[in-house]
Amino acid sequence: MIHVDLKLLISKAGTEEGARYLFQRLMASIVKIQHLDARQIRASPGDWGIDIIVGELAEHNSVWQVKYITKIDASQRTNINESFDTLMKNAKKYHFTVDIWTLCIACDLSPQELKWWNKWSKDKAKQYGVNINLMTETDIRDILERRDAEHIKMGYFGQNPTTLQYFLDAFDQKSEREIMELPEPGLFSNALFIQKLNAAHITEVHSAKTQFFNAELLTQEIIDKGDFSEITSLKSLKEKLRSLWETRFIESFDLPDDKMSILYARVMQAIETQDKVSLNHREIKASLIHKQGMLHQLSNDCQVGWTKNFREEFKEYRKANL
Repeated sequence: MIHVDLKLLISKAGTEEGARYLFQRLMASIVKIQHLDARQIRASPGDWGIDIIVGELAEHNSVWQVKYITKIDASQRTNINESFDTLMKNAKKYHFTVDIWTLCIACDLSPQELKWWNKWSKDKAKQYGVNINLMTETDIRDILERRDAEHIKMGYFGQNPTTLQYFLDAFDQKSEREIMELPEPGLFSNALFIQKLNAAHITEVHSAKTQFFNAELLTQEIIDKGDFSEITSLKSLKEKLRSLWETRFIESFDLPDDKMSILYARVMQAIETQDKVSLNHREIKASLIHKQGMLHQLSNDCQVGWTKNFREEFKEYRKANL
């Protein structure tokens, strides 16, 4: 008898990130049994809050959101709520209708979690007019016990889990996120991060724009998807980048004002050096370009800069463009 335990996906994959990848693939196969026209959505760039869909992104659609979570604590409740609201916002923006939304999780609910879910799902269903369902570990296990799901169960949980191994190999070979070209050369020309570069006598800014553009796409994709682990990794990576900048900013205070462009070069070189070391976050698979772009995002928020008094210097600019 084959025992189905979704928590084992972590030990089989070796990481929680790998387990999430396997769980999403598993759920896509399960939904495919019930709906032959089901398709998994690739997140590039952004998946609009959709993991699996049945329909044509038109009048009638059934959407599955897959989250490899083993409990629903306060942070996961926020994450679930944001994922659903993101989907409904995008449904309105891109003119498609969601009839049924199903959340798939890798655990069963405690009484307290069930009480929260019943109220939350009832409130959201009333607010948006959507039929909201929940698929828990017990539901998934019951489906895998069916005869038409035998091959999926064997592939993931049998003695020789060939399907699981296939996707693990594919996951290990996943490359960094692709780099998107800047849509037009003039994009971001008036952005704060470009003004700061110009203030530091840096005039070659095409790469900076491309870096910022790709960081914005990555950030929006992660926010739309609402994966708590990815969001946490993104915040952690930006904190590391800010710390890396701050050390070199302090070191550069003895430089003359017209030599502060050296600071920018030092920070970018440091990111190149640490790209695969301290700045390596496998969860989000950000490339060097994305990481450099995140620094420009911090600059655009006036958290970092390339001149000594950048906050005071650009205070009025920020007020005028908020």
